[in-house]
Amino acid sequence: AQLQGIIDNELLYGLSLEEDRQLLDGSGEDDELLGILQTDGTQTYDQTDSELKVEALRRAATKAIIANYPATGYVLHPYDWEDIELTRATDSGDGQFIVVSNVAIGAETQVWRQPVVETPAIAQGTFLTGAFGLGAQVYDRQQANVRVAEQHSDFFVRNAVAVLAEQRIALAVKRPESFVIGTFADASD
Repeated sequence: AQLQGIIDNELLYGLSLEEDRQLLDGSGEDDELLGILQTDGTQTYDQTDSELKVEALRRAATKAIIANYPATGYVLHPYDWEDIELTRATDSGDGQFIVVSNVAIGAETQVWRQPVVETPAIAQGTFLTGAFGLGAQVYDRQQANVRVAEQHSDFFVRNAVAVLAEQRIALAVKRPESFVIGTFADASD
C-alpha cells in the first residue's frame, strides 16, 4: 500500500506536469494536444527596451481587451515572475519594490488585478495572457488514473510489473484572438 501511494503520487505529479506542458506548448502531433502557444490566430506582444516586464504584461492584456476578450490571468516562467517581483523603483530613489504581493496566508499571486500562474512549462522570456475561460476549453474525458499489470510479454516470468498513468483530455482553443503571447526583451530586466 505504501509503494502504491508513492507510485500514484509521483506518476500523477509527472502526468500533471506533462498536461501543463501540452496545454501551453503541445505540438498537436503524435497524440499530443495542440497547445495555446502553438495555435494559429493568437496575438503577440513584444516588450520594448524602454519598458519594464510588468508594463509589458499590462500592455499585452490591453490587446486582449481590445479584441473584446478581457484577460483573466497571466502564465509566466518562475524566473520571469521573480524578476517582476524583485523590480525596484529607481526613479524615486527609495528602492521600493514595484510589485508587492499580498503576503497574507492563502493570498492569490496577482499583478494588474489578474492571477499569475508560475510554471516551468512555459519558456523563460515568454508569457501568456488572455481570456482563459472564454478563449479555450479543456474537455476531461477521463480523470488521471494509474494502472498496474504483469501480463505484458514475459513480465509474469520475470516478476516484473508495468505501471501506466494516463489521462484523456482535449483542448479546444475556440477564440485564439483572446490570447496574447508575449516576449520579454531581455531575461535580465
